Amino acid sequence: MVSDLLIRGGTPVTGYADPAPADLLVRDGRLADGPPLPGAETLDATGLLVLPGLVNTHDHLRSLLPMTRRADTSGLAQMIEAGKLAGAAATPEDYRALTALAAARMVLSGVTTAVDHVYPLHRPGMLAAVAAGHADVGLRAHLAYGLTEDYEEQIRLAVAAADDEVPAGRLYLAPVSLRQTSADGYRAAARAAERTGLRLYTHIAETREEVDKCLAEHGVRPVELLHQAGFLRPGTVLVHCVHLSEREIGLLADNEVAVAYCPSNHLRLAKGFAPVVALREAGVRVGLGVDGMDDLFTEMRQAVYAQGQAAGRPGVLGSDAALRMATGEGTAAIGEPDAGRLRAGERADLITLRPGTSMRPLADPVQSCVHRAHGQHVSDVLVDGEFVVRDGRLTRAGETELADRAWRVTRDLAGRTGREHAADWQWGPAAPQEMP
Repeated sequence: MVSDLLIRGGTPVTGYADPAPADLLVRDGRLADGPPLPGAETLDATGLLVLPGLVNTHDHLRSLLPMTRRADTSGLAQMIEAGKLAGAAATPEDYRALTALAAARMVLSGVTTAVDHVYPLHRPGMLAAVAAGHADVGLRAHLAYGLTEDYEEQIRLAVAAADDEVPAGRLYLAPVSLRQTSADGYRAAARAAERTGLRLYTHIAETREEVDKCLAEHGVRPVELLHQAGFLRPGTVLVHCVHLSEREIGLLADNEVAVAYCPSNHLRLAKGFAPVVALREAGVRVGLGVDGMDDLFTEMRQAVYAQGQAAGRPGVLGSDAALRMATGEGTAAIGEPDAGRLRAGERADLITLRPGTSMRPLADPVQSCVHRAHGQHVSDVLVDGEFVVRDGRLTRAGETELADRAWRVTRDLAGRTGREHAADWQWGPAAPQEMP
């Protein structure tokens, strides 16, 4: 870690009204006041935009299912089944290789912190392998430990991993969804969270079919069911929340629950429009999630456009709000509020952008970042004051090596699951066979 680093001459862009200083001093992993110490390193940011590090509040950083044109017509249920098949065949080494490549994609596009919802974790060493994949490229990761049918044993393993394989403050008990985890599993997770202090995380209210099924089986809507289970509590993060009633929005606000909003995923799978404006007006913290799609710059503008489409008028969610959801509001949503505004005392998680032609003229840097920036505009990325990307290149690993290793894993997984090649993933289950 650099003891003192002076970032000089950049244009700070935060989305907040109070301006950040033009020159930023990094000392011992945090932003600091005062002059730099003698011998400090200098990063000349002249002509660059300087932003807080982006926060991806929801993803599955493994790419077990390679995206091909055959995926274009695959629905959510089919993708879940294919994912189960791929996950069952994967080894810890596979998880590390695929996670490292996905984590590299994150940091290269400006993400400094991400929540990785991981499942299945059916073999010893898998959680440690995922954490190692994040560390291979320097991504700060929160791990949401997926709970399915065998939730009691999975809860035991997750609790044992806290502060051993993963810092407890960055580990969630995470029932996958009401499709894959029973109501009893949610109750058990809530009891374990109360006992251990671990936080809770899940997909919920994702489709109309899920809501209808929950009403038919339990007599209440999905978020109401979680409330009955004791799952709604400060620090809980709910992913998607596309189909909510006014009462459910109130329950989230009253219980200090945060939401991870994934607009591109919702559009890709025709899930609907989450009531983000109503959630934010109710005081619910809302962050943005990539969820297997492109990058957080894309999610910012998709959030703006989708909310305008849902309301029938543009501007109901502004560019400032979208940028804050990807930075300061995202950090608050996942319980790390000491970053996101480029202020002294905050963690030195920040990125620089080299504006391309598509972003110019820079009459309004916030608008240009939200509506015209892409991951390839990112030049430098610092996590806790350490460069993990410099001049557009990873500092801890080689991109070609990571990509080659991940492609070998993808081809091997195809063979182990009875596919002739990786493009067959989206065509339903192969003939049953024993996995190694």
